[in-house]
Amino acid sequence: MSKQVKYKIPDKYFFRLHHVRPRFKSDVEEVLLYVATSISEMNVLPEKEFNSELNKVLFGFKNNSTSTQKTIDNWRTEISALFAFIQEKNDYLQPSKTAVRLANNQYLDEFFNYFLYSFQYPGGHIKSHNVIKQIEEGVKFKPCNFILHLLIEGEKLTGKPFSITAEELTQCAYFDLRVTRDGRHPKDVAKMILKHRSEKIEYDHKYEQLKNDKTGEYPSNGDVCRYAGDILDYMVLANLLQDKGTGYYYYLNNENKEAINYHLNNSTWFNRYDKFYKQKEIANPEIAEIEETWFTYVNSFENIEAFTPHLDKAEAENISSLIQEYYSRMTGDKKVPTKIIGDYGESLILAHEYLRTKDKSKRQHLINKIPTPLGAGYDIQSIEIESKKRYIEVKTTKSRKALNNNRFKLTPNEWDTAETIGENYFIYYLVVNEKEKNIFVIQNPAKQHSQGNLKIDKNLVVEFSKTSGQWQKLLEVRN
Repeated sequence: MSKQVKYKIPDKYFFRLHHVRPRFKSDVEEVLLYVATSISEMNVLPEKEFNSELNKVLFGFKNNSTSTQKTIDNWRTEISALFAFIQEKNDYLQPSKTAVRLANNQYLDEFFNYFLYSFQYPGGHIKSHNVIKQIEEGVKFKPCNFILHLLIEGEKLTGKPFSITAEELTQCAYFDLRVTRDGRHPKDVAKMILKHRSEKIEYDHKYEQLKNDKTGEYPSNGDVCRYAGDILDYMVLANLLQDKGTGYYYYLNNENKEAINYHLNNSTWFNRYDKFYKQKEIANPEIAEIEETWFTYVNSFENIEAFTPHLDKAEAENISSLIQEYYSRMTGDKKVPTKIIGDYGESLILAHEYLRTKDKSKRQHLINKIPTPLGAGYDIQSIEIESKKRYIEVKTTKSRKALNNNRFKLTPNEWDTAETIGENYFIYYLVVNEKEKNIFVIQNPAKQHSQGNLKIDKNLVVEFSKTSGQWQKLLEVRN
């Protein structure tokens, strides 16, 4: 019997890329949402004071109250280094634009798109001595952009949806300098993967460079592939890829072409390290000086429309048709008010309100989105079945998996309006994930607060309980 052929990156091309791996990866969506909501309104503070305040936040997450100080310090480092939740200026720390945006929008797919858009090797998310190693090896690599190109080239070659595994990505690209340094084309990598599959070639993960010096043992296959696997998983959370529920084979999510095309057509590069590629010797302090600039760069991107959640084509058509129906029936006006469809969560709630009052009221023409510049303190004016109006502030959380989050932020204006309007003011907390859409409806939040059913801290972060309101299924238009 012939020995099974195994593929191994030639030693002269092998170079291991790595980044910070959060200990909370299995809970990453929930942790990031919790932390962003908690720290977004923190003051600019000296480093020691800021870290102390952030530690209090981290101790408050789930079962962390019994965690060691070292564990919490590690969490804080991972959140700040990898996800850029903290910006530094003149020895003072403050919440980053990235953290504030996530706290305000609560769109986790949007967050991961921004994260992946700037993520590169080398980058300030790793320690200076590792940045130096990458520069010395000539590494210049943007994984998200490369992976999207790789999957597209694979589709062109096969004429059908093309998938990759973390192992294939690691062994054919991620740890291979011919890709990360020399710029081997994604098409050539796709051909290599297909060739290995057709010839049933397995991968050898036993690289001398990875051997544990103390035990003399090689890492498991899963350990070797975990860095490429992280990026693939983050691309799934960004809705750029799908994993068919297996967590093993990763495909392009062709339903999200707008975001995919943005990544492909608007590539960016942090170039502050470029000058060091020509230097024979690089000192740690030289690289460390750039770290603050890295986090400023990562937090410089905003208002990228392609990353913001949108209604899909069917949803948009259905909601437009529903609204048109009511406007025609109630007012005789065939023209739907402009900009009635816009923000993702608000549009879904707008349709919900039309369906909630369907056939029970003749006042649907009063259901409207309120333009943001008016600063009314609520997003939608709706109606009760009787003669009263209902004023709705919409808060939306969008994630891939179902989260147990029960926290969101209000603005001072929204809270003032809630106190003023009282019984007619509602908060609709819309939770959207891969499987379902539900709303937690809170009527008269000021009263709920006074009765102890929901908590509001000094930064107007609201934490609600089951007694604050009730869960409802989002009403949707069905074809």
